[in-house]
Amino acid sequence: MKIIVPGRPVPAVRMTQGSKYVDHQAERYLEYKSHVGWIAKKARMTRLTGDVEVIAIAYLFGKREIDADNLAKSMLDSLNGIAYVDDRQVRKLTIEKVKVATKEEQRAEIEVKQFAMRESV
Repeated sequence: MKIIVPGRPVPAVRMTQGSKYVDHQAERYLEYKSHVGWIAKKARMTRLTGDVEVIAIAYLFGKREIDADNLAKSMLDSLNGIAYVDDRQVRKLTIEKVKVATKEEQRAEIEVKQFAMRESV
């Protein structure tokens, strides 16, 4: 199942217990996490059991770079308990950053599917 989350993707931030109540970046991250979860629920994303594969594409405008690993964490955490029971189920993760020409084009596309185990040789 694939969802599209409009707007600039927000990376995960390191938080202490108190920072989530006072830190602007932490607040933005928690709001984004909730927003992604809401979109996944609205799309009736099925909660998968077993191993999963996540393919995430972040479409970003501007010169400010965002770490791919923080984007991935943000998207994975957002779908915990919705698209899968826990992000420990993720066996394969693909994260891509794409530059776009306008702010309006910014979005995240996240696809979650059952992981197909490879045969070892």
